[in-house]
Amino acid sequence: MSDAVKDYLNNIAKQPLLTPEQEIQLGRRVMQWRKLKELDRPLTPQEQREYRSGERARQQFIKANLQLVVHVARKYEKRNRQTLEFMDLVQEGNIGLSRAVELFDYSRGYKFSTYAFWWIKQAINRALHYTDPIIRLPSNVHDVLFKINRIAQDLSQQLGRTPKISEIAEVVEMKPKELSNMLKSAYRVTSLDRLASSHDSGNAIVDMIPDPCSIEEDLDTWKIQVMLSYIDQYVDTVTKHILVSRYANEPVKWSELQKQTGLCRESMQRKQRHGLSRLRMMLADPLRDTPLGGVKSSSNPTEPWGGLYESQGGQIL
Repeated sequence: MSDAVKDYLNNIAKQPLLTPEQEIQLGRRVMQWRKLKELDRPLTPQEQREYRSGERARQQFIKANLQLVVHVARKYEKRNRQTLEFMDLVQEGNIGLSRAVELFDYSRGYKFSTYAFWWIKQAINRALHYTDPIIRLPSNVHDVLFKINRIAQDLSQQLGRTPKISEIAEVVEMKPKELSNMLKSAYRVTSLDRLASSHDSGNAIVDMIPDPCSIEEDLDTWKIQVMLSYIDQYVDTVTKHILVSRYANEPVKWSELQKQTGLCRESMQRKQRHGLSRLRMMLADPLRDTPLGGVKSSSNPTEPWGGLYESQGGQIL
């Protein structure tokens, strides 16, 4: 818990709670304040005094119930939401509390906390629904997903393993396919620049995803060493630096190369692909498309281009 949260909790704990009689008195003043606020005409001096009195009563009402907002927000904090921090939940709940104070009818006889609880919960739920997913889901879907998550945790404890979709669907009385589609809609979207692990200080998720256009896996260590031995003759300085860094015993991360070269990741990958293609072509048969070109055979492993060029059809591997 941060120092800011501790200070906030300590400050609201100093506010005294209201007695039922105080709730009625403040509720009467707030109701009169609301009526005066809705008037279209200028207020008389007496009405202005009543308006200011109602505003002070409203502020006192809110301050005395801030602990109720914290109590409700703690329940939502346990849902492991990633988009709203605890204090964000509290602030959203305070908006609902303010609305509850303005609409509270003391003449009905129930406690204010009973009435405000629903408004606070609705405000927090609405904030979570609007800010949590990239694709907004209906409120009833969020409620069902929370219920499914709770049931899945209970089944996991009972069975001692992760429950199957069919087992969860039987408890929630849904078809397995319908449940599967609903769970797919709850997938989260995250940034590729986010660290892959909280214990990892350097590796981003994007560094862990294999590049489908990459040709690194098509080349074994021997071929790479052969090509790098001829690198000074066929590629420029920047491409050479990228290739040597990426194919070293301890490859340099793309983020570090970006700082060193000043190029974006896509440009560096493009130079890497073009550099490897040029090296393979030049070591195979650079004149193969000209009248002077011939087809090099890969049967002699002692040649520097051995294995890099197919004798059948003259295609580059």
